[in-house]
Amino acid sequence: MRADVGDVAFRLLLALGELWEGLERSGIDPTCRGLHLNQEDLGGYTRYSAGPSSTPRVIVEWNESSRHLRVIRCGEWPGVDATISATVAAVRTEARAHGLLEVVDRVLVKACQDPLPARRTVLSSAAVSSVQLAAKRA
Repeated sequence: MRADVGDVAFRLLLALGELWEGLERSGIDPTCRGLHLNQEDLGGYTRYSAGPSSTPRVIVEWNESSRHLRVIRCGEWPGVDATISATVAAVRTEARAHGLLEVVDRVLVKACQDPLPARRTVLSSAAVSSVQLAAKRA
């Protein structure tokens, strides 16, 4: 997977992240096709952790207003595009059954449109460790 807002599959992953909590509250299980995603609000940034199981392969932090993406981890994830595609299809099917298709499609269509330019920062493991250490000290 390419953790970059220029990649449609990645933008769909972020869109699913936006919808995730609401889907679960509506009785729709977005994990039914093997995609596991957690979202955490960091005050300006939203951290998305995603993978084929509870161990994330991709961890990014996204700030929509500044259009800044921080890539913390982007590991090997065979079949990620197929997993995201199958999840989108399953979510749309369930959303239709729950009368939520318009809401879901609005977010997914927006994700498929050409993105505005964005800054991208890739944090190395050492940089992440020092950032986490500094945060613990504060």
